[in-house]
Amino acid sequence: MQASEFAPTEYKAARLALEDARKSMQKANYGAARESLEFSLKHARRSIVLTEETKTRRIEAAAQRLRDEEEARQAAILQGWDEEENTFQAQTPTPPPTPKPVPKPKPKITPATSYTVGEKETLWTISAQSKVYNDGLLWPLLYQANRDQIKDPRQIFPGQSLNIRRDMTQKDLDEARQKAKESDIFPVSTKAPPKQ
Repeated sequence: MQASEFAPTEYKAARLALEDARKSMQKANYGAARESLEFSLKHARRSIVLTEETKTRRIEAAAQRLRDEEEARQAAILQGWDEEENTFQAQTPTPPPTPKPVPKPKPKITPATSYTVGEKETLWTISAQSKVYNDGLLWPLLYQANRDQIKDPRQIFPGQSLNIRRDMTQKDLDEARQKAKESDIFPVSTKAPPKQ
């Protein structure tokens, strides 16, 4: 035990009493020796208790000190202290930017400049295709661009190669839609033109 360190007064009193008991024994003074031994034993026990209490207090203090140091370290980290660099960083780390969802690219449709007529197709159905005009009401543009080979917009034939105009202005588009709506060739009210 470390009684001499943790309870020096009690330890010293126990040692002195033990030394007195030894001297009394040498002089055959057994009564004084017995009293000195009891006094030594009392102080030895008290030094043991004090030593254990002191050890416990020191252990608890060391544990508390470790907890305090850990809390201080955590607080410093939260405030931006970099222990390894011994420098302060930004108060709050900037979170990485959230990537914006990238829209899936729509498949590119290359606008056609010519079109070969298939079975049961009309100027309306051809004009409504995404690679042509993506709007059935623009069929008059097909008719105008191919007047050299189309006499009646209702009569086109499989295998015919049609030119597709690409140089239209917004005014041209609006006029073509208006003609389609006023025409009875492909009535707009039916939404789908009759098949040829």
